[in-house]
Amino acid sequence: MADLNNIPDVTLLLGMYKMNQTNTPGIGTVLTDHSLNFIPEAHCYLKIGTARFDGTTIKSDITKIEKDILIEKEIRPEQVATYKVAYHKTFLKDWIEENNMELDFETIWMLREKCIKNLTG
Repeated sequence: MADLNNIPDVTLLLGMYKMNQTNTPGIGTVLTDHSLNFIPEAHCYLKIGTARFDGTTIKSDITKIEKDILIEKEIRPEQVATYKVAYHKTFLKDWIEENNMELDFETIWMLREKCIKNLTG
């Protein structure tokens, strides 16, 4: 929309943040039930000038996750679907390996899916 309306200084960001019960309360107890403090989650939002804006829902508030952002990168709108998922999976696999996690990728991804289901359920 910003591009179509020639609105300057708007970028789409893909952020990886530490999803937990505090910053994403709707996920329930999935993580704590499996002794996890967080799972890296991919989330898209806008940067307008120097400010971040999350327009996912009317209740979305980027300040809830700002301090937990691990990395963010600019992406194009057409990258939101396939690229975002591929990047997220690669990030998780690296995170699991770097942290010598006892849980494997498939288990972590399944727990992540349960969290997302709880958010949307």
